[in-house]
Amino acid sequence: CAFMSKLCRYVFKTGQTRLQWRALLCQAYHLALHDHFQEARDLLHLTNLQEKALESDVHVQILYNRVLAQMGLCAFRLGKIQEAHNDLMAVCMHNKARELLAQGLSYAKFADRTPEQERAERLRQFPYHMHINLEVLDSAHHLCAMLLEVPNLAMQAIDPTNKRIISRVLRRALDQYDKQVFTGPPENAKEAVVSAAKALQKGDWQSACAAIEDLKLWEHIDVGHPDNGAKVRDMVKEKIKTEGLRTYLFAYASIYDAFHLDQLVSMFDLPSKIVHSIVSKMMIKEEITAFWDESSKYLLMQHVEPTPLQRLALTLADRGAQAVENNERLVDHKTGGYGFKEQGREGKGGGRWDAQGNEKGQRRFGKGGHLGFEDRKGKGKGRGKQSSGPPRSRGWENARAGAFSGGAQRGWGSRPN
Repeated sequence: CAFMSKLCRYVFKTGQTRLQWRALLCQAYHLALHDHFQEARDLLHLTNLQEKALESDVHVQILYNRVLAQMGLCAFRLGKIQEAHNDLMAVCMHNKARELLAQGLSYAKFADRTPEQERAERLRQFPYHMHINLEVLDSAHHLCAMLLEVPNLAMQAIDPTNKRIISRVLRRALDQYDKQVFTGPPENAKEAVVSAAKALQKGDWQSACAAIEDLKLWEHIDVGHPDNGAKVRDMVKEKIKTEGLRTYLFAYASIYDAFHLDQLVSMFDLPSKIVHSIVSKMMIKEEITAFWDESSKYLLMQHVEPTPLQRLALTLADRGAQAVENNERLVDHKTGGYGFKEQGREGKGGGRWDAQGNEKGQRRFGKGGHLGFEDRKGKGKGRGKQSSGPPRSRGWENARAGAFSGGAQRGWGSRPN
């Protein structure tokens, strides 16, 4: 690290802004590569490299993406699951990690790329020995999403007002898993993590740990030190036990009147102090309504959670309110109420049926036509005749009047008898 700082000082003496940014990114990459996550994150934040990289050329943006990927892996190795997910999500969320890291070209179906653009993109590619393993990135991203999203899903079953979505990628994968008619054994890393997430939703941490046991991630997570893969795997298993306990309490607390501390210890193979700490944090954050007894051995549950019928009723009420809001917005758009009422007056032209509308609106009454007269050059029985009676008010004028008066009349004016 000292040698990299010395090299960066040489680059800063040149005074070239682009080279200074690249030197800072290289230094942050080096720090993340050697598990100095805090220093790398402080370097990025203090120098505001994110905005600078977005304003710079493509090469600096690629280097910034590679720094994010390496920082995500560094945070994952250190057990900082939330930080790892934030960094890896920026790279892996849209399945474009290969392009963002300049490790290959995407052959999308509707991609319009000229030969010059393809040649320039090929010249930007990194050599193979500098590639970051994409399977390791995806596996770490999915594991972080599982550890964060599964307890969140269980908590949303208790509290329907909680609309927080942590990982859309994992939710989409879980939905696809549920729609399958037959679910066989996992064939790749993503399917293994999804099957582990399904087991974790039931509080079955043993099946979840067995599903991720044979991932290739553990062999390649720390290339310089292969033995560290086992340490990272054991750390992830401990995280799975912790989140399995939280998920189990979210999902099945309404069934129990009390939990014994030794029961939770034996179920999730965690020390009693850790279990007591986890449950106490959940009570402090008001995630569950419970309290310890005087001996701190029994967790007494307070059943204030809604019943399944009440949850369905709340869901129905939310969907009904959303449908009413959509209908009101549609009616306002058609009748010109609220924000749409001045659209025809202040725009470049009036509405389709306005007397002072644009060209399309004027064609309704013929070329140069006026209200109260038919098109004299038109065809049909009434050609060249003046309409009898007072002029009929058509279009937005009558619609606005109906909307403001609160009557049932909307759209066209009243027809003459």
